[in-house]
Amino acid sequence: MHRALAISELLTHILGDLYNGDRDGIKDIARASRVCKSFRDPALDFLWRNVDSIFPLLRLLPLDLETHGEHHGTAQLLKTLGDLKSPDCQHYISISNRVRTLSFSEPREPIPYRLMNVIVKHNLFLTPRIQVLRLCISSEAGLRLLPALLTPDSEVIDISLSLDEDIYVFDRPEDLGDLIKSAYMTIFRCAPKLLQFSVVDLHEPLPLFSLPKHTAYLQNLTHVAFYITAASLPQVLDLTSQLHELEDLTIQACEQPFEEIRSRFPSFAPGTFSSLKNFTLGGSPEVIHLICSAFPANRNMQSVVLRMRGLCTNADVALVLSGLVAVASKESLRKIVVTSMLSHNDLAQWDADADSGIDTHQFMLDIHAIEPALQFPNLDIFSACLGIPLYLADEDHLRIAQAWRSVQLLYLSSIVQRVVRGHRPPASMASLVRYAQHCRRLKALGLCLDASTEASVEACTRAIDACSNGPEGDFYLPSPSIQMVEFGPSWVECNFNPVHVTSLAKAFTRLFSNLAACRACRTEELGVPQAAWTWMKVQTLYEYMLFASQGSKVNTAWNSWKSKLFSKVCCFFLRFSRCRLLDHTFSGPRITV
Repeated sequence: MHRALAISELLTHILGDLYNGDRDGIKDIARASRVCKSFRDPALDFLWRNVDSIFPLLRLLPLDLETHGEHHGTAQLLKTLGDLKSPDCQHYISISNRVRTLSFSEPREPIPYRLMNVIVKHNLFLTPRIQVLRLCISSEAGLRLLPALLTPDSEVIDISLSLDEDIYVFDRPEDLGDLIKSAYMTIFRCAPKLLQFSVVDLHEPLPLFSLPKHTAYLQNLTHVAFYITAASLPQVLDLTSQLHELEDLTIQACEQPFEEIRSRFPSFAPGTFSSLKNFTLGGSPEVIHLICSAFPANRNMQSVVLRMRGLCTNADVALVLSGLVAVASKESLRKIVVTSMLSHNDLAQWDADADSGIDTHQFMLDIHAIEPALQFPNLDIFSACLGIPLYLADEDHLRIAQAWRSVQLLYLSSIVQRVVRGHRPPASMASLVRYAQHCRRLKALGLCLDASTEASVEACTRAIDACSNGPEGDFYLPSPSIQMVEFGPSWVECNFNPVHVTSLAKAFTRLFSNLAACRACRTEELGVPQAAWTWMKVQTLYEYMLFASQGSKVNTAWNSWKSKLFSKVCCFFLRFSRCRLLDHTFSGPRITV
């Protein structure tokens, strides 16, 4: 063996490159552990550091209940582990001390009941130096095993606990409430260094326990996530309000009536949640607003993610954002992300025909939906992707650009759109001028703008001319920061008229000096019911204009105007054409940036 391999740091680095976590990497590192004595310990450290099943650890125990029976197996196990100098005990301790991350999913690997009884009865610790636990529990055996994974004063810093439906329905023990409460108490007592804690319990309310008595153990917690029923909200808010180091909080409540729990919501002192920076809320708009209304005002939050459910009206989105206005400091907030999860029933309701009596126009959002968010002047990111149209007029875009001058990413549901021109036509391309004028830090922009009509492009050209001939100051063009633009309905729908696309290309050249990517979305008219995600047919300007040469399988032939569009981008990508990544998902090659 070369002398360089005797340097432990170098050997660890080499073995780290060899081990990549997949099946082949595990086999390679296992072979390396058998090469020589010098390789053995560092290779075993990699091999056992992250374990995605508890059975490899259990197989190290000198116990075979199926063969010898419970009494004989228990005696053998206690005799072996009681003698710390025995080879079996030394081997188990050596291996178990290497485990830092354990993922245990009981539905995938059920524990034999008798083996669990032996471990619990004799207080065996399976993972004495564990740091990260990922647990999915579906039976009484899994709940009883938890104390064996957490030693007193353990080094664990991250615990994820998920209670499967089976434990509530198909394998429900009589004392389930006491068992779940005991599991939480074990975590509170045995994890004084815990930094991250995540709970998924969507079937019944959390058990009641004396929170003030136990939260002293959790004062190091900085990241907490609860995916719970609405009935558990008061207790979760009471618990998290007592965590003085909390920085990242996620609360997602499944759909349940909430009027009965409003009276049980705790009242918070002005100093609570003062360390909170990142806030994620999920549920119906009413539940999200209810949670916000319980918080003290003016919290110095930096990032908020709002995950709503179902089809939303202007009033729904505005209700959620107005709750955020009541909680977050207007000066501190830098990021707002609003999304909506749609079910099949929601999509069927949206696609309902005129005979159903459902007015789908109520789900076409406008400026009134996001108006409360305009009160945050220092936003870096605002993204609203709600799965339904968000139509803004040109004057709305001007107002947004003036309100959010420091924004860097602005995404206003540009991908999923249905164009209902007779009811509410999309804004013109002139709105791009307003963002290029006022938002001098903007890098990525996603809007619903009409690039398919000649009038829209001419309005953009006139706005550019007016800006160029106006007084100098903050309104100069082109924008040096915007690098990506998404819009629709697109120039694709004008049948690739060369004159029209060339006019659009000239406008873009005058608007953006560093544009690197542009995506145009083709939409379809409202009328025929169809799957929501087939509304959009994404094409890229690169496919049709930059990399469409003779013989390419694209929808249009090579024309001289193609090389003119985004001349800077064209020269850049042609220079590095050998590095292109082509995706044949759509008709013809498509560049993936």
